[in-house]
Amino acid sequence: DKRIAALEDIMLTDEVSGVLLVGASTTVAEYLLPNLLGRFKREYPDVQIRLKVSNSEGIINLVENNLVDLGFIEGRVDNTGFSVQPCHDEELVVVMPPGHPLAELRVVTPEVLSRYPWICREEGSGTREVIASYLAANDMHYADLNVVMELGSPEAIKGAVEADMGISIMPMATISKEVKLGTLKALPLNPSLTHPLSFIYKKQKFHLRALDELLTFAYQYCRERTPA
Repeated sequence: DKRIAALEDIMLTDEVSGVLLVGASTTVAEYLLPNLLGRFKREYPDVQIRLKVSNSEGIINLVENNLVDLGFIEGRVDNTGFSVQPCHDEELVVVMPPGHPLAELRVVTPEVLSRYPWICREEGSGTREVIASYLAANDMHYADLNVVMELGSPEAIKGAVEADMGISIMPMATISKEVKLGTLKALPLNPSLTHPLSFIYKKQKFHLRALDELLTFAYQYCRERTPA
């Protein structure tokens, strides 16, 4: 009966169990989700979580096509069919090896970025999109950068920067360990640059109570990461 099916699409089940299909951009999957999902799994061991990793554009497509229940992405989303719940704003910084000519500066201005070889994420990356918007707001174009390499993950970019193949812009959370160890140097931009991390899911879609519980965990995790 179509009316019964329609009711089922708007009702929540009471049990905190079942399978959750979660999608996450590469950066979020590597640096935010392990702790969050670990906590959640300890609290709700009957929930199975299957994680799909892609860039932000890929995750948006997975949510749009109902291939995942919940997406964690970087950058902004304009799709009006999504519920978009901001997590927090992540600072992005210029990353270089310690002996780089920029390493003695206190801040880096946008026009300086075009003077050095540049390592970037692939097209479709939320981080790349945010950087392009930042450059445009400061009278520059992404094409002005001397791109020598496009890589598909933060770990690959860090390795290339450590090998002095170029500089990059990365979320501070992804390079904090390397900065402490002294293998990378991070400098803030002036004007500063941040990008939002958000949860997205389809509006008016049937979902398990487990999804609401995961969202609650995610909100709490974001509050812990957001400075007072």
